[in-house]
Amino acid sequence: MAMEGPMRTRRFCSEVKSVARTRPRFVIVLHSHLPWVMGCGRWPFGEEWIYEIAWDCYIPLIRSFKNLARDKVPANITFSVTPVLALQLASDSFKAGLIEYLEDRRRRVAGDRAKFLEAGETGLAKLTFWMDEQIGKALQEFEAMDRDIPGALADLSRSGCIELATSAATHAYLPLLKHDKTRSLQIRMGKVAFKEVFGVEPHGFWLPECAYRPGLEELVAGEGYAYTVLDAMAVQGGKATSHYGESDRTTPSTGRSVDTVYKCRDSELAIFPRNPELCAQVWSKWTGYPGDFAYREFHRQSPRSGMRYYRVTDSEGDLRTKKPYDPAAAAARAREHAAHYVRRIGEVADRSRSELPVLTTAFDTELYGHWWHEGPIFLEEVARLLAEADSVKPEIPSHLLADLRGALIERIEPIESSWGVNCDHSVWMNERTHPMWEKIWELEDIVNGSWALTPFGPWPGDFWHLQAHVDTFLREFLLMMASDWEFLMYTETAGDYPERRFEGHRRDCAKEYAKLRAALRGHELPEYVYEPLYALKDGETPQPPEDSSQDQ
Repeated sequence: MAMEGPMRTRRFCSEVKSVARTRPRFVIVLHSHLPWVMGCGRWPFGEEWIYEIAWDCYIPLIRSFKNLARDKVPANITFSVTPVLALQLASDSFKAGLIEYLEDRRRRVAGDRAKFLEAGETGLAKLTFWMDEQIGKALQEFEAMDRDIPGALADLSRSGCIELATSAATHAYLPLLKHDKTRSLQIRMGKVAFKEVFGVEPHGFWLPECAYRPGLEELVAGEGYAYTVLDAMAVQGGKATSHYGESDRTTPSTGRSVDTVYKCRDSELAIFPRNPELCAQVWSKWTGYPGDFAYREFHRQSPRSGMRYYRVTDSEGDLRTKKPYDPAAAAARAREHAAHYVRRIGEVADRSRSELPVLTTAFDTELYGHWWHEGPIFLEEVARLLAEADSVKPEIPSHLLADLRGALIERIEPIESSWGVNCDHSVWMNERTHPMWEKIWELEDIVNGSWALTPFGPWPGDFWHLQAHVDTFLREFLLMMASDWEFLMYTETAGDYPERRFEGHRRDCAKEYAKLRAALRGHELPEYVYEPLYALKDGETPQPPEDSSQDQ
């Protein structure tokens, strides 16, 4: 899809009352997402992902948030959770599966210890006791929260420690969808599912992949959301920068800064632009904190257990030369980096010329604890230091917007963009994924033209008995649209798993649609002929991944 350049500039204020320069605010947004993996394979692709991230990331972050709440220090972090992830975390199969996974880790660590001792590697053998302690702590904390990660996050939100936000139902790449009915389905069903799991009203909406095109703001604001996050490119133009890789896209500069908050076009949706400088300080693979030599090395794992016992050590690519990890030294380094980061935030705030200085950072939650093991320690220390700082006030977006009610907030027309390579749609729309999108659009046409395929009616009374078929079709339709399948194809990190998952969901759509057409014979429903998207050997019928039942 061709990118649109900056739209005509329209600068005017949403309110008439002006204010003097306010104290700079600092906003952190963490976006948490995984596609549906429960019952869709285990290793190397499938349930293993959600168990590892829950242990590495979500439980340690909840621990840090609770530490802050205990000490009456608000984390002031916005924690976005996609509905598809929330439904998995709330499922009984996940709760039982995580316990089984962690107990298996303990057995594997014991096996590592025996091997290390046999080889005379006493330093690594000692580390296995630390690893066992970490697993034991996670098991204890998971049980203490009644195995309910969403419930623990909801309690932290109600207490004011964090703010919960959400996203599209299955994280569909909204700009590339063909019909507003489909986009609305993703947005509306996402909010319904989120409220069902968390029991709280979300004020913030994360645009999947930070992907924006004009018109989305009306759909998001129409569902009652107050704010979203956009990439810096959407606001300021210029040279595209992305943490996913080198970019070569350049658009004319708009002259706008990213150190404030805006209103999006004619809507009441507030835009919080990501601050590239403060985001890169954490995320950049060249200058970001996670590359420090003291931190745990993500890429070297024990071939027997998959556990990680080594530190980054150096900037060389040879994993064989990595040295044993020192947890105490790494934790101390994380606190040093937190102090450095708070100073950087103050410096950036001092340079701001905005009357409403707002510095927004946004990251994938999985960076904190999964990719960067020490990330939760870092975030907790940043929250503590910011609570004591005079120069910058940490804030959650909904509170900030309430404080700014009546202030001059500029309306802008953002540039179509994402936070992918080149800040455009090319990660998700390319030669390899285009056939996928053609099949998505074909099903979108079916849904858009059908009075029957809508989640809440209106239906003639004689047809309510078909609701189960409609629900199953729409569930598979939503799961098929997840942006993850295109992303995994682009990164080539999951073999043929994304193709098989996409094809499995599309096959199930066709199966349920055939049942509906048979049941509604005599009532107009568009014809849909299922055709395999990918070439199969010997005329095979496409099959979903192993254990592909959708536990939803």
